[in-house]
Amino acid sequence: MIIAGPTASGKTALAVELADRLGGEIISADSRQVYRRLDVGTAKPTAAQRRRVPHHLLDVIDADERYSAGRFAREARAALELIGKNGKVPIICGGTGFYIEALVRPLFTEPDIDPRRRLRVRARLAEEASLYGRQALHERLRKLDPESAARLHPNDFQRVGRALELCRLTGRTMSELHAGANNNAEFAPFMVVLETEPGWHESRIAGRTGRMLANGWEREVQYLLAEGVSESAPAMESLGYAEVVRLVNGETDLEAAAAEIVLKTRQYARRQRTWFNARDAALRIDPQSIDLNEVLCAWSEFEHKSGTWSEG
Repeated sequence: MIIAGPTASGKTALAVELADRLGGEIISADSRQVYRRLDVGTAKPTAAQRRRVPHHLLDVIDADERYSAGRFAREARAALELIGKNGKVPIICGGTGFYIEALVRPLFTEPDIDPRRRLRVRARLAEEASLYGRQALHERLRKLDPESAARLHPNDFQRVGRALELCRLTGRTMSELHAGANNNAEFAPFMVVLETEPGWHESRIAGRTGRMLANGWEREVQYLLAEGVSESAPAMESLGYAEVVRLVNGETDLEAAAAEIVLKTRQYARRQRTWFNARDAALRIDPQSIDLNEVLCAWSEFEHKSGTWSEG
């Protein structure tokens, strides 16, 4: 089973409830929750939720490391196998659509590319990001490959740069390359997508941002910086962390930082909604009026037809 939807839509709470009812374990499909010590700002499951239900693929890497969709797919499959051996139901929960896609469908095989050309293109993209800003590169990607741009945060230079790199080096977009590889899914997932009403969702984002700041986000970043984590570390590309770094450094105040985080989170959530709206789902439900029995009944019917939980 896959519980998917945009940030702050209530995915974790629903996944925990379902896992509790079904005897399940949760695999996180969140590209930011893989980072150790980034707890408040990535809205990781609470200690109580993690005691209630086992979670996998949280706290996988350090702040200076990078994680990929390919690595996620490999490690998620290993978690699926372990959960199956334990006789439990796996519930994949997250808002990183590309990670879910990488698990369900095979990734493309990259065409042969001259390494020297690749290095030149990467250097040029890094220079352009420095001169014009990462937002400018994301806007360029949006014009070339709107589907890829919709799932990538403008501050994610690694992935935005890679998508532009492929365009320059192959003449094809990343979406086209993935489409060529994704003709056949490896298994048919039972996916539940939380479809949020924009006004309600934006209010929820604002409320959650305020709570995270009140609950120690600034202290978390202070600690990371004091421990030697660079402001430019991959983990610090996570949504909202650049603004909190500026707050810690005295370059902005709490009100301005909160407003900027809310704005960027809303923009990101819109891109997530675009991504999930284009995907097939067994159920699409409003998080304001979730009927847990409806989800359980649909899952039971799916399980009966498929004959095995491992198809979900």
